[in-house]
Amino acid sequence: MLKPIDTSRWTREDILKEANLQSGAIARLDTCRRLAYSLVAIGFVLGLWGANAGLTWVMVVGVVCLVVGLPASAVLTVGVRRGRENVRRMLAAVGIDADELVHRKK
Repeated sequence: MLKPIDTSRWTREDILKEANLQSGAIARLDTCRRLAYSLVAIGFVLGLWGANAGLTWVMVVGVVCLVVGLPASAVLTVGVRRGRENVRRMLAAVGIDADELVHRKK
């Protein structure tokens, strides 16, 4: 079983470094989420095309893409949302407003 990390003695720099590392991981998860969404769209198109054209194998491939893509996109969406909220809370703990950072970058 994993032991929780004692973060009670972390400095501001430690928290900012961890927030930066988590932001990078969230960016990679977000890329995977977009790929999962694309898999759902491809599955939907292939399923319709296979059904209309009478190509059973194409329809099966489309259904497989949907079966794989839908749960993957749902899990990744929840993970990205919770990860962003976690980083937001970490930044708030050191007195940084994450919304202000986002608006300042634009």
